[in-house]
Amino acid sequence: MKVRFSSTTKRPYVKLNNTKYFGFRIDLVPGRFANDKAKTPIVSWFNYKGFTFLAEDNFVDLFGNITIE
Repeated sequence: MKVRFSSTTKRPYVKLNNTKYFGFRIDLVPGRFANDKAKTPIVSWFNYKGFTFLAEDNFVDLFGNITIE
């Protein structure tokens, strides 16, 4: 598994089993991360090389656009 960086946003990401995971530093994770009071909390993640990776599925809106908070 190799951490790559987006050419436009410079955000780290990895691809694992045909799923893209975006990397966040722990102080910059979205507010829905491990928040049980949110409508759609993010409850699955993994840590790798100093980043917390969250699945791309957590950031897709109703129209299919990727919206990273």
